[in-house]
Amino acid sequence: MSAPELAAMSTRRFLALVGALSSESRFARAWRRTPRRADSPEDIARITGLPAQ
Repeated sequence: MSAPELAAMSTRRFLALVGALSSESRFARAWRRTPRRADSPEDIARITGLPAQ
């Protein structure tokens, strides 16, 4: 899938595709490792991979 196709995808379609993934998919593993709350610049840097400012 190309970036323009992904950008044009509806939220409903995206969630349907994500919901159909195996619990052992790369996305699912990354989702489990990602904190759901970011309170500091360091947390944000760790999640995004961008340096804290």
